[in-house]
This record gives sequence, structure tokens and C-alpha cells, in this order.
Amino acid sequence: MNESVDVPELSVVIVAYNERQTIEGCLASLERQQTHRPFEVILIDSSGDGTDAVARRFPFVRVQHFAARKYPGDARNAGLASARGGIIAFLDADCLVESDWIDAVARAHHTRHLAVGSAIINGSPRSLVAWAYYFCEFNLWLPRRETREMAEMAGCGLSIKRRAFEQYGPFLSDTYCSDTAFHWRLARDGHKALFVPSVRVAHTVRYRVGGLLRHIAAHRRAFASVVVHEKKFSMPKRFAAALATAFLPLLLVPVVAWRVTRSEHLLRPFLLALPIVLLGVLARAWGEFLGFATAKGRPAQPTPESCGTT
Repeated sequence: MNESVDVPELSVVIVAYNERQTIEGCLASLERQQTHRPFEVILIDSSGDGTDAVARRFPFVRVQHFAARKYPGDARNAGLASARGGIIAFLDADCLVESDWIDAVARAHHTRHLAVGSAIINGSPRSLVAWAYYFCEFNLWLPRRETREMAEMAGCGLSIKRRAFEQYGPFLSDTYCSDTAFHWRLARDGHKALFVPSVRVAHTVRYRVGGLLRHIAAHRRAFASVVVHEKKFSMPKRFAAALATAFLPLLLVPVVAWRVTRSEHLLRPFLLALPIVLLGVLARAWGEFLGFATAKGRPAQPTPESCGTT
């Protein structure tokens, strides 16, 4: 790892909120990168648990600490304001990457695509709760063989060319799902993201069942609120969308199961975690119902106890 980077080819922006237990692993995985490409690492931290103190043990990391809570979009905007690379790769503090990740991201951007997404793998494979979270939140980006275009990528595995942010940024403030709204802006001009399965990010999970369900409900409530705000839903559309959430569990579980069967070695953990997955899908439906039913002029802010860095 080169600690002196004059002109980085790639900037890694990490978002952290109370991630003292995970940030060391995340930064250590970046320290182990086997690459000759110059890159920089910027941590945007708004924790109160000393996450920034752990990060300062890594001299190659530029730490920006904020006393006030910064939600994911705000934090990524702050990181981009000081990032110097032509490619911006986003990570969450609870994510790990392989030693060739920097090279894999850089190679993936040798295309016309403004945004590239990675495959997400479960970084906590011994936990059934982690598997349930994985299947509920990341089933669109399970490891697959084929590279393909997709409408949206997971924020914790997203990388973009700088000009994409200059044209379609900034990210939404004070809410989850700011990355979703960003992809919608790209799509309006015909841009799709490129899913590259050789780029992999491992997402770790420390939730128990109750915390998992609260997080999913808060995340999906914010999603519905962002839909209403960004797509300018009328009251009848909001009402119809809220009613439609009643059918979400019946539709989503078979879809997730189908996606699992198309990926290798995931069927057994899916079946073991299925009872918690079902609870997660119900929490998702409940969160989206609340979001569509109560959305106002601005996207809903997450509650403090349910905020992660996703």
C-alpha cells in the first residue's frame, strides 16, 4: 500500500456511523491491496463511538469526522467534494474487499458505462440473521457469472466515473436510498449501470433478529418516501402503492428463491434462513406501506436506532 498518492486514479469513499467494531477490518482489506494503481481512501465518519480514532491508525486514510449525523447521501457528497480520482468507489464501513479489488474496479470502468456495480457476498456466513439480511437486501446482486446491464446497484458496491456525479449528483440528503434516486437520474438519460461479478464486496452484519427487522422496515419506509418525492406521486398513486404492499410478500419470496437458484451454493443457507427471510419480507412490506401512506414533501428521515450506513 502506497501511503503517498499524488494523482490517484481511483478514490475510495467510505461512509461510517458507529462502526468501531467493523472499520478496522474494512481498512485492513484496503491496506492489503495488491496493485500498482495509485488510489486514495477517504473516510466520512459521523460516529460517536470512536470509529474515527480506529481509522486514524491507518496513515493512508484521510479521515473527516463530523459531530452531526451524516446520512449516506450527505456523507458521499462530502467525500466526493475532496476526492481527486477519476473513478469514485463507495464502500460502507461494514464491508470487506479482496486484495485485487482496486484493480477489478478500475478494469471494470474501461467501458462507456458511468456506473459499475459489484456482486455482494455475505461477509458473516456463520449467522442465519446475516444470511436473512443478505437475501432480503442484496438478492439482486448475488454472485453470478455473466456481466450485464442493470437499472440499479447496491450503494455499498457502487463505483462511478467522476463525470457521472458532476452531471447527475449530488446524492439526496437526510435519507436512505439516495443511491436509488441517483440511478433514476442516470436512467432518465438512458444510462444503465454495469454489473461486473468479478468485482466483489463482502457485507458483514451484526444485527439480531429484532434489529434486522427494524432496519429493513426503516430502510423500505425511506425508499417509499423517496419514490413519492422523486417520481412526484399523486395522492391516488400513493394510495394504490400503499395497498399494493399487501401483495409484496406473496410476490417477492418466489422471486428471491428463483434468484438464489441461479447462483451457486446459496440454496442451503437460503432454506435455513427462510423463516427470518419471511419476517424480513413482512418488515419490508410494512415499511413501504408506512412510507407510501405518510410521505410528505421530503423523503422520510431514518430513526436513529435503525440507521446503518447503507
